[in-house]
Amino acid sequence: MNRPLPRKRDRTSGVIALAASAMLASIVANPVIAQERVALDRWLVSSAFQADSSGNPLESDYLGGPGEVAVLPDRGRTVAGAEWTLVREDSVSMLNLDDRRGELDGSVVVYAHAYIKAPEDRTISLTWGGLACTEVSAWLNGRSLNELGRPAAGSGDQPGTVRADVRIGFGYNTFLIKAASGDCPFHVRASLEAAEHGSLDGVRVQASQPYGDTRTGPSTWLIADREAGPEPILGWKEDELFGAAGVRLAAFAVTPIEGVRLKTITGGEEIKREIQWLTPAEPETVLMPFAFKSLHRAVTRDGGLQLELDWDGGKSRSMLQLRPAALLEAFHSSIRLLGWTRTDAGGAEEEPATGVSIVDSEDEPHPLANLIPLPTAAGTTLVGEWQVPGWLSGFTLRLDVDGAPGEYRLGALPVESDAIVLCTDCRKGQRIQLVVRTEGEWTRFPGALVADSASPDPRSADEAIEWLKMLDEKGSRKYRERTSSAAAGQ
Repeated sequence: MNRPLPRKRDRTSGVIALAASAMLASIVANPVIAQERVALDRWLVSSAFQADSSGNPLESDYLGGPGEVAVLPDRGRTVAGAEWTLVREDSVSMLNLDDRRGELDGSVVVYAHAYIKAPEDRTISLTWGGLACTEVSAWLNGRSLNELGRPAAGSGDQPGTVRADVRIGFGYNTFLIKAASGDCPFHVRASLEAAEHGSLDGVRVQASQPYGDTRTGPSTWLIADREAGPEPILGWKEDELFGAAGVRLAAFAVTPIEGVRLKTITGGEEIKREIQWLTPAEPETVLMPFAFKSLHRAVTRDGGLQLELDWDGGKSRSMLQLRPAALLEAFHSSIRLLGWTRTDAGGAEEEPATGVSIVDSEDEPHPLANLIPLPTAAGTTLVGEWQVPGWLSGFTLRLDVDGAPGEYRLGALPVESDAIVLCTDCRKGQRIQLVVRTEGEWTRFPGALVADSASPDPRSADEAIEWLKMLDEKGSRKYRERTSSAAAGQ
């Protein structure tokens, strides 16, 4: 009997399947890792200059034309009155300048320059600084970074190290450090870090001057600090508490940017602002006033500050961090009493108070500033009335008159200005009326202090959040008990 021959097994498909599985396993086991840090490890270092002993050596330009803002050095050449030498130590961000002193005595100034190449416009984090007593200044694409840098807070950062998020452009960008020596080792350090995932991919550093055009810079762009406070101060207007987030903006452009529009959202509340003029590399902080309730909701629910920027030719969105400890600090600081009026203005038009320069899109005043100017002499009479908000109910509140000398009346009763208790076990909605006749020039308006509760000292953001969660608009008994017992133990 004829039997059918067995089918021949297709081994090729099995091999392909196995190969595909192995490849997939390899990809899973060895994912592509984005570059997170690049050491500035190759430099063109200038010959040394004798530092100006009559003033700050960082304030003088020691280079010849075209000067610090435009110098484009090259290896082994004399450029701008200085000889430039290649110094390279792979993957090391520390640059030793001790051997550059030569025969010069006392303090000397040395420049270090590098070219940073980017495959496209990118936002990166730039860290730089001097070791110990070495003082430094820095420029990116000819723009000073002195106002942009903030003290670096990383565990591996040395004192004197600063960091800033910056914008680099497609092609080659220039970075220049100027270092002034002191009576200590003469070292500087610098590195690049990813501001967001993948922002350093394809970025490289070289010392020698590249061929062709260099330092074209990025297209017009705006960068906000990653942290937006809030500011450690609150305002009390009528029956509400307000706080303020601080959005610090920096422009990266050839010319100033006009008409920058900001929209911020936190805790379900939206605030808009506009900046008329922003000069490149000169950051400006815009205060965004929010109800205390919105800030409290955001920080206790791990929320941040959503920021939308809109300018001619560009838009961006980002999420900024809010610091719980700053809001806790604000609650225990002198709370600004807002809404004072003058009873002796005589019909004269009142000017805005000192520092009131921010208005919203409807030209409403900033809620953390009074609308009348600070009194400049004795004899001015001011009146104010407030209702205790729920956040302050149950506490004892004291009037803070530091910088505001005068004869005070609480309701109809005269009181000593150095010990005015506004209310004890304050009730939500309780009315507080103050009348004051000034006894001299004021440097600030009076405020209100929580008198029976010690300010917590949280050791972490999580601990600060736990404290804030005990603050409740409907009553904060547990918070009062814990902080008052801490105050009694001091």
